[in-house]
Amino acid sequence: MTSENKGPFEWLSGGLIFGKKGGIEGVDSCKDVGALITGMDENLKEICLQQESSAEAAKFLEARSSRLRFLLYEERRITSSQESRRSSPAVAGATVGALTGDSMSHLVPRLLDNLGALPFESRKHVASIVNYLLVCGLEGSDGHLYQPLMNSFRDYVASRYDEIISTLVKGHDCELHGGQADCSLHFGSMLRSCLRHVALYQQLTITTERTQRFVFPFLDKYVHLPNFDVSSDAMETLRIIFTGSSSSGATAHQHDEQTQQAMAEIAANFLTRDYDAIWVQRFPLLLTETANYMTRRMALQILSTVLLTRSNYAVMIKYVAERRNLVLVMKLLRDTSPHITLDAFHVFKVFVANPNKPPEIIKILKDNKEKLCRYLETLHKDREEADTQFRDEKALIIATIEGL
Repeated sequence: MTSENKGPFEWLSGGLIFGKKGGIEGVDSCKDVGALITGMDENLKEICLQQESSAEAAKFLEARSSRLRFLLYEERRITSSQESRRSSPAVAGATVGALTGDSMSHLVPRLLDNLGALPFESRKHVASIVNYLLVCGLEGSDGHLYQPLMNSFRDYVASRYDEIISTLVKGHDCELHGGQADCSLHFGSMLRSCLRHVALYQQLTITTERTQRFVFPFLDKYVHLPNFDVSSDAMETLRIIFTGSSSSGATAHQHDEQTQQAMAEIAANFLTRDYDAIWVQRFPLLLTETANYMTRRMALQILSTVLLTRSNYAVMIKYVAERRNLVLVMKLLRDTSPHITLDAFHVFKVFVANPNKPPEIIKILKDNKEKLCRYLETLHKDREEADTQFRDEKALIIATIEGL
């Protein structure tokens, strides 16, 4: 399948190549979803016992999870290619029914709890299956066929929220699974799939206690982890948590305006409610020289988005009224990285454009008027011809400072 012909869910399948794997013919040809899931449960129990049979159980778990993933994506390939009569998604229906039913409702939490103990390929399969069931009704021309099933799986996650979300959040810590970075990335992708649902996103920060459990670990630890891929992935999750925007780029349009607004308001509520713990105690550390380049850059972009989002008016007014915040942003304006200085400018302009600047903010701008204006005149001069909005904004900011 060429990249041009990939279906809307090929990104979740991890470039799945349809075919037999592992040499376990009975599993490779199995079409009984219930039997595959029951077998995975039995295999997981043996793996957790860490006995001699565990190695064989691991092979079968890998084969069964691979087969289940194949059946799900093969079914999607068929339903997405049918132009007139679309068949009902029997495989997805059987999978959701089994995983959320009384006898197997424990399997998803157990798989997540023991993800680090599973073989490398099994971890990929499990994450892919969970991701698929969480978003299968959000994309594609046949998405409406999958929405009821997706909503059932969403409700299942909601019913076991603390158990599942706690595992997904804690799973970002590489140390918990022997330093296996791929585990952290899988947990990140599954958490972000959860956050595409308003009901699951809202529960993440509905109280200060939940914010402390589910958000602060990102600010306190995960975005500062030494593994670049893991810390960058954690920053992407933090961006979604702070802005309520499910994705940048290709899938951003998938959320309708009403959903986007609802999620933005949810974000505004906790960002305002827990202001000091976030904006005074934690977020500044993401912008200091001790943070790596990517963390500082993404943190600036998150900050800019938050301040310029209408629902965050209360946060914006409070943030731009504080002297320490202006001093920090002015330092970032002089960073050696042109990307960071550009991002810092988009935050700095909010301080200057505020019509109700406190006296201490005015004093800093007046005391540094000449240096600031001289520096801003040369800031990204090469962008002005192609980016007229930047040119006009910069001219307005300079004029405002000169007029103080």
